[in-house]
Formats: sequence, C-alpha cells, structure tokens
Amino acid sequence: MATTRRRYTKAEKATAVIAAEMATVAAASEATGIPESSIRYWCDSPKYAELRAKTREEAADGFSVLMHLAMQRLSELVPQMEPRDLTILLGVSAEKSQLLSGGPTNRTETRSLADDLDDNEKRRLRDWIDSLPSEPAATEGAPV
Repeated sequence: MATTRRRYTKAEKATAVIAAEMATVAAASEATGIPESSIRYWCDSPKYAELRAKTREEAADGFSVLMHLAMQRLSELVPQMEPRDLTILLGVSAEKSQLLSGGPTNRTETRSLADDLDDNEKRRLRDWIDSLPSEPAATEGAPV
C-alpha cells in the first residue's frame, strides 16, 4: 500500500513553524496533525528563517508585557507576603534584573596565601623563595 504525500499550504507550513518555535516540534505536530519530520524540515529551511526570527521577537515582546503585569501584581501583594516568600522574591528579582540588564549573574573570588601578610612578611617570603635553588637537588637513588 503506497502512502500518499499530502501537500500543505504556505499558511499551514507557517502555522506549524510558528507553533514549533513557540513550543516544540512534537507539540506543533500534535496541534496541527502534520508529521514531526515535515515540521522539522521546514524549521531547518532558510525559507522560514525570517518567520522564526519574527516569532521569537514577538514572543519576547509578549513575555515583556506579561513580566510587567506580573511585577505590578507582585508589588500589590508584597505587604501581605510572608518574610520567607519576600526573601525568595528578592533573590529571584535581583538575579533576573542582573540577567536582563547584562550585569553579572555569578561571582567568583580568588585568594592567595599571601593576601593576609603585611608588606614586611611578603618581602621576607619573596626573599626566601628567591634563595631556593632553581633546580631540584638530585637525591641518591632517584632516577636522573
């Protein structure tokens, strides 16, 4: 039994590509009834690159609006919130603010063993290190 190839209109293809961009190829396939392999092929096609980019931009704009509405609602709820919830809200808000503004989202510190030494101690340590032989001394019985 031969399978018949179904032809899809440009609108059906665009709808499937947008659905895949907004969710997943599997979800788009389930929603449209179009095989995943077809949707994946269209998503990889340069022909739909502009549509995918536009979809991403519009989604980002939509999420910005949702974020603004959620922030307004949270602001209204803050006076009634428990301290634990406020602490979590503060942490998440600070991290998201840094992420969206391009600020640092993590911090790394390094320390050396000499950080707590005063200048005199650092000089004496440097002098001692400089007095060490530059080549390790050969020990008896050790391979050369």
